Amino acid sequence: MKLSAIDLFRKVPRDLTHGTSHGGVLSVLALALLGILFFFETWTYLAGSTATSIILDDNADARLQVNFAVSFLELPCSFATVEVWDYFGNNRLDVTADVVKTRIAGRHGEYVTGEYADSAAGTGHVEPRVAAGIPAPQDMPAPSTHLETLGSGEFEARLAREPLAFVAFLVNWCGFCRSLAPTWASLASQVGPRHLPVKLFVVDCVASEALCAKQRIRGYPTMRLFHNGAPSESDYAGERSVDALSAYVRQNANLPAEVRASTVRLAANEGCSISGTLWVHRVPGAFHVIAKSDAHTFDAANTNTSHIVRHLSFGAPLSPSVMHRVPRDVAAAIHPLDGRSFVNTVGAQSHEHYIKVVSTHYRTGTLVGTRDVLGYQQSVSSMKFDAAPAVPEAKFSYDLSPTAVVIQQAGRRWYDFLTNLVAILGGAFTVFGLLDGAVYRLRKGNRRGATSPLSAAASVKSPQGRSM
Repeated sequence: MKLSAIDLFRKVPRDLTHGTSHGGVLSVLALALLGILFFFETWTYLAGSTATSIILDDNADARLQVNFAVSFLELPCSFATVEVWDYFGNNRLDVTADVVKTRIAGRHGEYVTGEYADSAAGTGHVEPRVAAGIPAPQDMPAPSTHLETLGSGEFEARLAREPLAFVAFLVNWCGFCRSLAPTWASLASQVGPRHLPVKLFVVDCVASEALCAKQRIRGYPTMRLFHNGAPSESDYAGERSVDALSAYVRQNANLPAEVRASTVRLAANEGCSISGTLWVHRVPGAFHVIAKSDAHTFDAANTNTSHIVRHLSFGAPLSPSVMHRVPRDVAAAIHPLDGRSFVNTVGAQSHEHYIKVVSTHYRTGTLVGTRDVLGYQQSVSSMKFDAAPAVPEAKFSYDLSPTAVVIQQAGRRWYDFLTNLVAILGGAFTVFGLLDGAVYRLRKGNRRGATSPLSAAASVKSPQGRSM
């Protein structure tokens, strides 16, 4: 028995068929459509899809990782302090471990002026009499004859005439300022070409409030060097004694002119970029950045907590291979605060960000099974409010959701893909065949009476058949 006897796909001889112009047009359209259907069906299969479900969060980890990077545009690093609080009542004040501070300047923090070391700040900030327990004077001492008090009118012109000037910005309601005043007067008595090549000044920030605001004075007292009217890159942060202040002046006076010119501020403001990692209990809590110092007094109206959130996420960072499979709407919720700016519109404003943290399981298939990667999404609500008379702060409050989200690949099996592909292509081809037949019969009916090529060929061959 020949195999051709059971052929299900018998062929019609080519000389028994003929082509038509409309058949050619439909063939071109059919090939184009079949190609498009094949491409998109294959693309959908390879891209896959995701399925999302919600379960109770069974995460038993005791601690939660918090990754943050925030730039404060008007808060100096010497005052910026990170503090952590949680529902258990645990307070961690002035957190420095795993936290890096970088001094910045400029309207958007575009100038980086160097890393700040918290070890440089200590009890040396405190005026010696305060450290010894001697209370501050009740009133500001009378101005010294060796000191010149500057106001808004003559400040810039007067300092521009001095190669090196040392200015103390004080207020009479600050105990640290009243303690510094006698020391500052004693230092002024030593000024002279043979002793201290500097000119000392005092600015009363109560009488010249606008001047101190223009100079971005955030804490009192502030002692700042000026080189030909240009402010130094950083304010004095050492011990408030005559010897320490004298040594600081001599150190700057002995610098070459070109070196001193390179130490002036690039912008009027001094800010701080704070970044790091915190490990907190998996309970509701908060971490906040506040202006704090053991040697300064702060005016709430002049404390500016405007900031840019460079990055804020929870948990270990996801690998690029996992992020590639995460849907766009989910990826946007992993760190929704990144790149957002929060600016004070009036004085003494605090910012609070309330964050609902949702555990998210990313389940991806492997050759041996399924891999579960834990991540976190965030739902954030931000607000600002008047903090006076308290010192403003930027607070990040977080709470963990009792439910978790499961995201996993929901791709099709290969045989399902092949079945769909054959059905789609076969169905499209059949539809075009039916359409071609309908058009052919319609055109044939319009030409009724005309002899077809097949019938003409049959009439020519029939006489030969009879003769045989």
